[in-house]
Amino acid sequence: MKTSRFFIVNAGAGAHDNITLRGYRILQQADLVIASDSQRKRFAEELAGKQVIDGGHGLFDDLALRRLDPDEAARQQDAIRQRIEAAHAAGQTIVLLESGDAALFSPYRGYLTAFRHLQPELVPGVSSFNAGNAALAQSLLHDQGQRLQLSGLAAFMEAGRDCLPDSWVLFCMGLDLPRLIDKARELYPADTEMALVLNAGYPDCEVIRCSVGDLDRIADREIAFPYCLIYIGLDRN
Repeated sequence: MKTSRFFIVNAGAGAHDNITLRGYRILQQADLVIASDSQRKRFAEELAGKQVIDGGHGLFDDLALRRLDPDEAARQQDAIRQRIEAAHAAGQTIVLLESGDAALFSPYRGYLTAFRHLQPELVPGVSSFNAGNAALAQSLLHDQGQRLQLSGLAAFMEAGRDCLPDSWVLFCMGLDLPRLIDKARELYPADTEMALVLNAGYPDCEVIRCSVGDLDRIADREIAFPYCLIYIGLDRN
C-alpha cells in the first residue's frame, strides 16, 4: 500500500493559472480533495473524477462559530475528520485546495492544527498580497531601515500616531469607508501616498492611486472590500 500524504495546496488568489506548477502537479495526483465551492468551480476540469468534499469555511477554528452554532460546527468537523482519516488509512493522497496562501492568512488554518498528526505539507501559493504588490509594479521596501506592517482593519482603527510603520498594508474583510478615511487623516499627513488594489490576482484587477488628502474622491464608490487591499505610505519614486 502506498503511503498517504496530506497537502494543503495554496492555489493562488484570482486567476486559474496563479497556482504554482508544483501545486498543480500535486492536485493532479490527489485522490481526495477538500475545496470550497469557488475552488471547485475554478478547478472543475482538474477535479473531474476525484472525490471532492467541501472544507467548510472556518472549520476547526473559532472562525466557524461566526456562522454556525457549536453543535453544527462539531457535526461538520466530525464528518470531515472521518473522511480524511479514512483516506489516510487507505494510503490516499489528500489535498486541501485553498486560494491565496494559508501561511499568511486562511479561513482553513484550523486544518494545520486539527490534522497535525498527519503531518500536512503546506505548498505555497500566490497570495492576494503578492498579487497586489505586483499590480502596483513597485517594491514596497527599498531600504533596510524601513518598516512594513500587514494587518487587518481593527489594528489600523486602534493605532496611534506615535508608532506608525513606514508602509501599512490593510487586508479588508469588511469596511466602513468613511471611518477609515477619518482615521487615515488622523494618522497621516495629507500628502501621504496610498493605493487601493481591487481584485488582486484577477484579470480585472484595478489599482486606484490617491493621497490621504484626496480620499474623498473614492468615498462614494462601491467597492467589494473582501477583494481589496489598501496600501498606505507608498514610495513616490
